[in-house]
Amino acid sequence: MRIRVLFPDKQLINRLIKIWIRMAGVCVAGFLTFLSCTTLPALASDHQDTTFLATQRTSADLTDLFVFESPTDPSKVVLAMDFDPLITSGENRPFDPSVLYQFKIDNTGDGVEDRVIQINVNGRGVDQTVSVFGPDQPQRVGTISTLLGTRQQGRLNQPFAGPGNSTVFVGTRKDPFFFDLEQFFKVIPDRNYQVQPNPNPPTATSFRPAGQAQDTLAPFNVHSIVIELPRAELGTGKIGVWMTTSVSDPSRRVGNFAQIERLAVPALNELFMDFSAHNDSNIKTPTDDAPNQANFIRKFVASIGRPEGIANAVISVAIPDVIQADLSKPTGSYFGTQLGQNFGGRRPTDDVIDVTASVVFGSAVTGITQGAIPGLTSDNVGANPANFLPTFPYLGNPR
Repeated sequence: MRIRVLFPDKQLINRLIKIWIRMAGVCVAGFLTFLSCTTLPALASDHQDTTFLATQRTSADLTDLFVFESPTDPSKVVLAMDFDPLITSGENRPFDPSVLYQFKIDNTGDGVEDRVIQINVNGRGVDQTVSVFGPDQPQRVGTISTLLGTRQQGRLNQPFAGPGNSTVFVGTRKDPFFFDLEQFFKVIPDRNYQVQPNPNPPTATSFRPAGQAQDTLAPFNVHSIVIELPRAELGTGKIGVWMTTSVSDPSRRVGNFAQIERLAVPALNELFMDFSAHNDSNIKTPTDDAPNQANFIRKFVASIGRPEGIANAVISVAIPDVIQADLSKPTGSYFGTQLGQNFGGRRPTDDVIDVTASVVFGSAVTGITQGAIPGLTSDNVGANPANFLPTFPYLGNPR
């Protein structure tokens, strides 16, 4: 059922139309990007980040990164990587052995990985296995990677003992991300890749109210890598974590993999960055984020009529594009390392859309009310407890 939203405020309508006119033609794919798909609606998070990933290499398409304190053992930390989005209920989508998945960990704050965990799938068909390498110091840093020397192996869709006293799960899970993207596309239509290059004017001025808001991702599964390991395996204090996917590079010697996507902070590229710039950002490292992504943040904040202080606040906590966590702290909250000196990280149940929207469109953190758009500070969709498990692998069973 589609809900028709009427414009209650002519000034707000005019303001949104002006925003749309300024932003129309900017080929970005949404407030947490989903591209179009011939059989599925345009969706969100970092799902379907570029046309190439959406149509040629869905297995390398990263969606969400989670870094959180273990709910069952305070001495451990959990890293979770979601990829290969929009798997429908009952669909048995194969894993791609040509892709190398990596968690990258920075222990010194310079945006360069000091430790890595590498994962790839072996073979094809029902007998596929999983290899896990690390955590260990990388042989190469940056966008070209070489496999580490030692590994542990296991099977898909069941936990197994990994390296570094870890427990590993690689398989299909319920997509934990939640967001009413359909309504957001009514507010800022040019964010919907399906309507490019000629988007229609806005047909709504706010998110749907509680009780009417809908989780666009509720029907879908995703592929996941979940690793629970002792905190000491990653460091003793503050760390920055990001994830990458890479493929074999024929121009280089055997054993080298070239990065084709990078992701950490949700909503960063997807809300602020021009869609046409996603691929360029994907093949960069966090050391490039200050001069690159910060410019897109400033441009977006100015385009919606908000003061520069909003952009400064976002840049201060989200650049470089890594999820920060303080392993010396027992528990924490999203952006807590930067703002509250706690563990920080990101849990699957953290409402990252509301956190981001309340800063960008509201006055959260900054206290800035100038140009606020209250109807966009929350999408009124919360985490569904049925999508999560109290024990490893913590992400819910697939639909």
